[in-house]
Amino acid sequence: MNVTLTWQFQGFLISIAAGFFLGAFYDVFRIFRTVFQSEQRAVFCQDLFYMVVIAFVTFLVALGVNYGDVRFYILAGEGIGWCFYFLTVGFVTLQVFRFLAKIVKRHIISPIQWVNSKISHFIAQMIGIIVKKIKILAAIPKKRLKHCRSIVYNQCIGIVRERVKQKGGGSAK
Repeated sequence: MNVTLTWQFQGFLISIAAGFFLGAFYDVFRIFRTVFQSEQRAVFCQDLFYMVVIAFVTFLVALGVNYGDVRFYILAGEGIGWCFYFLTVGFVTLQVFRFLAKIVKRHIISPIQWVNSKISHFIAQMIGIIVKKIKILAAIPKKRLKHCRSIVYNQCIGIVRERVKQKGGGSAK
């Protein structure tokens, strides 16, 4: 299709705006990574999701602007818009969110972690005491009386009974 120069310029401006918004969308992931310190697998999944979204948005921009033809000026416009976002607003946003994350960590997360550590330490001590008591209670059946034939005291009583019977005494129990 023949596309006029003004239509191409409008498409270029639209792709710059799309790149700007894609930069803002990526900034959400970047802030999430800064605040929560994501693992490598999570970062990979986030980047993969972001690339799928970028491909879809690029296709929609090309479909709306250039009847589905992907032209270099559309890709260049998205790249310029993305870079423009990160060199202006993105830098400021990241600094603000890092500052806010530091404040939140210092005044909210650290006290919660401190209280959590004290509670978990107390619970661990209580569990240790309970385990010691259970071990003591479990050891009691092992200390039960032996069979009466094997105890020396009982054998002595048997000897006394025999002597009493030999002397003709009464019944000894």
